[in-house]
Amino acid sequence: MKKENAYMTVEAALLFPFLTGAILFVVYMLLFQYDRCLLEQDMGALALWGSLAQATEAETLEEKVQKRVADVYKDKYMMWRFTALDASLEKGKFTAKGAGAVFFPFDGLNFWGGGNVWSTQAAYGYSRLAPVTFIRTCHKLREAVEG
Repeated sequence: MKKENAYMTVEAALLFPFLTGAILFVVYMLLFQYDRCLLEQDMGALALWGSLAQATEAETLEEKVQKRVADVYKDKYMMWRFTALDASLEKGKFTAKGAGAVFFPFDGLNFWGGGNVWSTQAAYGYSRLAPVTFIRTCHKLREAVEG
């Protein structure tokens, strides 16, 4: 009977759960970042759309905005649950705000916040520019460049 040392098996058995946990944590963080980037992209696009949108005779600008907010495609988010999604128009400035949360699977390991929830928010705002104001600004710019 040949006698062999088994210390490598024991070390691997102790190390494997830590490495697997670290890899899963990194994957979870990357998925959270992906959803956060999507949220910022959607809020930026919604704010840009709202700054350029015009009211028609059939519906007011507020109705158009609320319809657009309701049509935000939420199935593309992998782990996300929306906690807030709002758009507003005040004094010529259109603002889109969104927030979401991801539940962290382990209660005690959330070092960045309380409980087992990671959350983030994004807000973008653009000023609406009336066509007359835009034309006047262009004329002033042309006069400044020529003069």
